[in-house]
Amino acid sequence: MRAIQKISEELDWKHCSFIRTLLARPTKTGARSQHHSLLKKLRTNYVFGGFDLHNTIQGLIGLSFSTSPKLSHVATIWGMYVRAGMRGSGLSSGLMEAAQKAASSVRTIKLSVVTTNHAAYALYLSYGFTNWATDTAALYAKGIFMTNIL
Repeated sequence: MRAIQKISEELDWKHCSFIRTLLARPTKTGARSQHHSLLKKLRTNYVFGGFDLHNTIQGLIGLSFSTSPKLSHVATIWGMYVRAGMRGSGLSSGLMEAAQKAASSVRTIKLSVVTTNHAAYALYLSYGFTNWATDTAALYAKGIFMTNIL
């Protein structure tokens, strides 16, 4: 792994097959399936990518901050994805650490994870996240409703 860095709009998205793959898998990333949606997120959120020695993106995490004064103490991790071949390499931990550092000014970081993603759930628990609710039928894909742990 070469580096984890903040991603900006200037990244050449149309030539990045990994990002196209992510955009086609909204249940895995929490991102919408439209290109412009992710570009908007890059303008208004923190998105960190993990890059290998060839400068190829291998994973990403997205973090947003509320614009509401009453919620200014809360950040939300809205998506995380790591290529299958990089899972278990420490990349997920590096991405989590980058997001936590970026959110160091807030009191609370929220996230959700689909109940079938046991590896992600274990990662989040290892970083001190706790269950506070269950959202049944939170996602719907390929004719199946999925439950999220919040």
